[in-house]
Amino acid sequence: MSMNGIALDKASLIALVLETFNLGVFTVMFGATLRVIHMKRVGRNPWLLPTLCLLWLLSMVHWIIDVVRAMDAFIDSPDGALVYYANVSNPLQAAKTAVYVTLTLTGDFFVIYRCYIVWNRSWFIVTLPCLLWLATGVVGYATTAAFLRTREGGIFLMALVPWVTSFICMTLSTNVVCTILIAYRILRARMEIHKSTSGNSLIYSALIIFLESAATYSSALVALVTVYLLSSNAQFIVLDMTAPLIGITFCMIILRIATADRNETALSNPTESINFCLTTVNVSRLVDVSGDGGESQSEYYGAESFGGIGSHGKVTEYHDAESVPSSVV
Repeated sequence: MSMNGIALDKASLIALVLETFNLGVFTVMFGATLRVIHMKRVGRNPWLLPTLCLLWLLSMVHWIIDVVRAMDAFIDSPDGALVYYANVSNPLQAAKTAVYVTLTLTGDFFVIYRCYIVWNRSWFIVTLPCLLWLATGVVGYATTAAFLRTREGGIFLMALVPWVTSFICMTLSTNVVCTILIAYRILRARMEIHKSTSGNSLIYSALIIFLESAATYSSALVALVTVYLLSSNAQFIVLDMTAPLIGITFCMIILRIATADRNETALSNPTESINFCLTTVNVSRLVDVSGDGGESQSEYYGAESFGGIGSHGKVTEYHDAESVPSSVV
């Protein structure tokens, strides 16, 4: 038993077992999500399928590297598993780190994209998340290079601690900032529509689903940085569990909103609609206003979009409700 509470070789073996379980869960959810995307082609976000496939592919590569490392450590290494895993300059360790960084950046990219779409494609809103995303990538790949240059000492070497903690904290910050922005936008959309039991239920469903998924991943990151700063080998367990968890939370949002879409009944008022399509919540509203000549007009207010599928970003005027295209309402 090491000073870190659990021996490094045991922690690595436990991490592989739990990562295998999580990857199995992700694979099942991956198949179910593909089916949902295939069944709901109309209005599909063009980034949705590529992101999903890339997350699964990277998670699989990460797991394969861990399997190869386990075979090398417990079967082929002449110095034993403990010495093998302590060597962070091993090329396979660097490859694993690079894959994890890419996996993290892919997940964070889509979170930022969701935020961008929800805020009607406002680049100003996502400026900070984008800067955090770029910094995460720079620090992540710099950490990979630092591993290769490390000849002595393990993952808790003082020279590596700032790199590792900065990477985790920046990806955590990206997710927290985007979650707050999306939650605020959805709540504001809820307040802008008329009081409707069905409408409120749908908006709250979207908000709760997103917050639960974000909280799951954010909690894993908090646990990861905590055990790492405590210099505990348990960080290897949390790290390897987190890799497929990125894809699990991604699929969770899509599948649960698709389920909500099937379970919720359509709104009885045709001038208010909240459309759940994969990862989208569209909130549109028609209100009567008086023109200069006293004639009744209708204005369509741009939709709130959650998750990245089309948003009506402009205000369009119609002279009567009948002239509104069916695609709008």
